[in-house]
Amino acid sequence: MKRTMMKLGLAASLASVLVLGACGAEEADNASEVVQSMEPVEAELNVPATADEGEPVVLAVRVTQDGAAVDDADEIKFEVWKNGAKEDSEMTKATLTSDGVYEAETTFADEAVYTVQVHVTARSMHTMPTTNVTVGHPKTAAEGEEENDHHHHAGADITLEPKQATVNEPQPFTVNVEIDHEALTGADVQLEVFKDGAEKHEWVKLEETDGVYTGGHTFTEAGPYNVQVHVTKGHDIHEHIMETVEVQ
Repeated sequence: MKRTMMKLGLAASLASVLVLGACGAEEADNASEVVQSMEPVEAELNVPATADEGEPVVLAVRVTQDGAAVDDADEIKFEVWKNGAKEDSEMTKATLTSDGVYEAETTFADEAVYTVQVHVTARSMHTMPTTNVTVGHPKTAAEGEEENDHHHHAGADITLEPKQATVNEPQPFTVNVEIDHEALTGADVQLEVFKDGAEKHEWVKLEETDGVYTGGHTFTEAGPYNVQVHVTKGHDIHEHIMETVEVQ
């Protein structure tokens, strides 16, 4: 009987040791788990400043966090558009090619200045830096000769009114465009509305009445908004200004 009790005591002691060992191992595993860094995810664009019309171009971005390469991004896309034609932008998904480097290929169809914006979503963070690419030798508005034998011009004088708005109320806008102190008629005038850091940009096409361009927009949130006025006419005129509209 005594021997049996001793055996039971040894078995219980051994079981306790195993349980404590398992708990210790679990605690060690939990302690070794990596806490997700709160440092911002950074994206460094590597895009050529110039390119040739119709030739393939590699767009690259290096993604890091706290100096270390990020190879597990949720999604990385390059958005490309000809300046003044954001509504016609094209999106291309990028793939990982080396430590933290994601690449995609595109072709620029026309001689113009293009904007390249990368949309990086990684580790519950989002960043979207931009850069410009000059394709070929595009004429600037000051260099181009206006259609219908119009005279040369050195840029447009563009005004946007007002600079304030009320949240959730339709806000009318008026844009006046003058070149050499003469009202510009027959132009395509659009407003690009967005907040800093916002992925979504809204576009408002304005209607012309006797050289004055008008249209409206409803802001759904309070705060400062960027409103970029794009003015184009034919192939020779492309002007834009950026204004800040305070929404209360």
